Amino acid sequence: MNFLFDNCIPPSWAASILACSQGKFPEKYVESVVALRHKFKPNAKDPEWLTQLGEEGNWVIISADAFRKQNGAERRIIRQYGLSVFVLQPSWLSQPYWNKYSQFIKWWPRIVDQSNTVEHMAVLVPWRATGKLKQI
Repeated sequence: MNFLFDNCIPPSWAASILACSQGKFPEKYVESVVALRHKFKPNAKDPEWLTQLGEEGNWVIISADAFRKQNGAERRIIRQYGLSVFVLQPSWLSQPYWNKYSQFIKWWPRIVDQSNTVEHMAVLVPWRATGKLKQI
């Protein structure tokens, strides 16, 4: 599975999460983890990169954006291509950097497992690591 971190997530997380994932999951569970800005042009519009990921297949998006802009075009593309999306609950954005990163590390194994066992999902990731993923 390939994971893309949207621009609302620090791009440095992608490389560190990938490094920490090596040898920790079954083969092909984490093939790549990239930041949006490292895969696409900085000014790429959401429908453009979502479509490309959909056409490539095997991508999961991690974001704090609920994809509610552009009159629903983003959500239509996500559904059309069966992309899986994990949206960090808004409370994540108000947290200090290191708290946010350490909390994401706690969530990462669950995100990876869920991504590799359930297809085509859009879920909200709560702040508390003991919380439950909520379908959106």
